[in-house]
Amino acid sequence: MITHRACIAAAVAATAVVAIFGAGAATGARATRTAAVCKTFSTSGLKVEWSVIGNVTCAKAKPWLVKLLAEHGKPDVKVALKNAPKGFKCSATNDGKGRPSAGACYTGTVAFPKNGFQWFG
Repeated sequence: MITHRACIAAAVAATAVVAIFGAGAATGARATRTAAVCKTFSTSGLKVEWSVIGNVTCAKAKPWLVKLLAEHGKPDVKVALKNAPKGFKCSATNDGKGRPSAGACYTGTVAFPKNGFQWFG
């Protein structure tokens, strides 16, 4: 069975490949992008597995992620998170307790994110 960490690593790799080669193909230039799987941590009753892409580092994203995970809303719905870092679009799916247990924050577009972080809890 595939672990959550392996799923995140695969998602990060796929996102990075799309961001690197997709942006390069569209502009005719080569883009330099980075990606990382960050250290799992627990907050708001969730064990969070997460990753970053572009110029966002784990250290830079963690305070924002902790803040976003503290939000509660309606259970089992997709939501746009309002306390996002400036310039980022954030959305998540709430779990049965109304916590944003899976989501992403990014700049650019969903198809071609430039910078961001994503999580599963």
